[in-house]
Amino acid sequence: MKVVNFLATAKIAEFLDLHQFSDETGVDFEPDRFPGMAYKISVPKVCVLLFRSGKSVITGAKTVEDIEIALAIVHEKLKSLKHDVYEDYIYDIGNVVVTHNLGQELNLANLTLRLDFTKTEWEPEQFPGLIYNIDREGLNSVALVFSSGKCVITGNSTIEDAELATKLLTEDILKATE
Repeated sequence: MKVVNFLATAKIAEFLDLHQFSDETGVDFEPDRFPGMAYKISVPKVCVLLFRSGKSVITGAKTVEDIEIALAIVHEKLKSLKHDVYEDYIYDIGNVVVTHNLGQELNLANLTLRLDFTKTEWEPEQFPGLIYNIDREGLNSVALVFSSGKCVITGNSTIEDAELATKLLTEDILKATE
């Protein structure tokens, strides 16, 4: 299992003047096209979407530390430009996306017949992967399973949830291919 993206949210201010911040930093802000500002950070390679409400969405992080570093960079930049930001902020991880390789080629047509059909969708004319819902043991994860044996698993709130979803998916697919 490899983590490919964390999505997190944080409230860093009561209000952000994104027009002023755009003028100060040169970062594009076009509220007619999108209500948020995409503040891109190169190290770590993360994008922080800032909104006038003071809320932010962090995406592209590969680790929890990436989230924390990105938020600290944005927070410090806003603070240094005299924007009224909270001294402390808390972030919440909303989604952990992982990839996993089952290590074998899969016959998706066969899998659709052998897996629980209420949890499986496969329309090869629409999308090349099988969509499999992992909704047990407290999870509400979704896996995209490809014939190459590679999978993308999303909808996890923690790394532990992602690990459990990966384990359950692997068990279900191995059982279905016996």
